[in-house]
Amino acid sequence: MKVEAAIVRHGEWRGFTLIELLVVIVIIMMLAGLLLPALSHAREVARRTRAKSEVREIDTAFKAVLSDYRNWTIAGIGPSSGTANYDVNFTFVTYLSGGGANSRRIVYMEFDQASTNSTGYIDPWKNVYKVALGAGTVSPPQGVIYRDVAAWSTGRDGVVATLDDVKSWE
Repeated sequence: MKVEAAIVRHGEWRGFTLIELLVVIVIIMMLAGLLLPALSHAREVARRTRAKSEVREIDTAFKAVLSDYRNWTIAGIGPSSGTANYDVNFTFVTYLSGGGANSRRIVYMEFDQASTNSTGYIDPWKNVYKVALGAGTVSPPQGVIYRDVAAWSTGRDGVVATLDDVKSWE
């Protein structure tokens, strides 16, 4: 007598039992439970990598502005003396895109709509990027740095000067 899958003697159809189905579902759920933390970690690493790239872009764009104008006052942005910290707000986005107070209409940085909103240039965690501008030294909340520009993201927690901050100077 020839036996085929799922067909039992006398031509009756035999399906899976409830226990068999539950065992398969439990195994699938266990496998998914093992994969989800790995996927979550991979997403977080990707966000940090993107933020690191973007803070370096911001840093480079503001350095280019300073190189073109030689000081923040002539450029029409930043502190007239000393150092100051800012959000990379809509005014800065407009300036770096070649508009607003940018008298030479030079495009220092291009922004896509997904990374900007009405408040400014946002990081992967939907917080606005920060920038410190100065002349030789800047003073972000993380401490004094000997450079003209420093950019950072507040990271996943959105709190300044915590371990998850992504900084352009590191």
